[in-house]
Amino acid sequence: MKLFCKSIVRLCAMALLGCQTTNADIIDFNSWTIVEDPPHASFESSVDSSMQITLSALNGSIPTGVDIGYQSVDGVDPATSSSGHFFDPSSDFSIAVDFSMDFSNANGTLAFGFGVGENRNGDNSAGVTLLTNSGTPVAFAAAARINDVTQSPGVISAPAQNSARLLVRYTASSGDIELGVSTDGDDVAEGVHNFAGLQNSWTDGLLTTSCFIRSDNALGNPWQSGTSETIVTNFQVISGSAIAVVPEPHSGALILGVSALAVLRRKR
Repeated sequence: MKLFCKSIVRLCAMALLGCQTTNADIIDFNSWTIVEDPPHASFESSVDSSMQITLSALNGSIPTGVDIGYQSVDGVDPATSSSGHFFDPSSDFSIAVDFSMDFSNANGTLAFGFGVGENRNGDNSAGVTLLTNSGTPVAFAAAARINDVTQSPGVISAPAQNSARLLVRYTASSGDIELGVSTDGDDVAEGVHNFAGLQNSWTDGLLTTSCFIRSDNALGNPWQSGTSETIVTNFQVISGSAIAVVPEPHSGALILGVSALAVLRRKR
């Protein structure tokens, strides 16, 4: 059944790919879409160039769980999107992004995260996160969710620091998602955590990628005051290929994909 499911997803993805029109590459941040969950006056963001995003936390308390960031499609998931890019879960891929966080008079916990998932809500998702407390980097961690249930986190042994390269590697044959940190900016991680077979517990949905900052109470208080600026740069597809969402009027391929995935879910 797993191979059948993956074959259906591949057919849907290839139908989308075959009908695609002009669409900026996934490595161009201008093709990404802002996500605010929910919007908050003390969070700001900007796409500075095709290779750089700025995410800012301003002076003022932000409730825990509130975040701001960007994702690679403009809808809840690829099937409901009109632009952006996604990955076919029947094919291997690995991606990376660089980040740097600066703080002034910071008070509270702020996290930066980067990962992949099936939809904007993160019901089925995995990512690598840096946790900071009042401007001090505390730890890199790996996080995952299955059907909106948070899984046991993984510790990534790379030294905590305010700038690094974060890496995500997906293996289709096993469903493994490996999350890593390169502290010197290359594509070789000094610390990794592998969620073995994680994607096998998801719905075989098409995969999007995202980056974000989040106010959190994991280390005590959520973000209270001060300022923080997170610069996100150099998103890269190290291996594999992203697929462009098909804009209108080629909605038939999207409908085909949604219908096939609905059948897939009923039969599993």
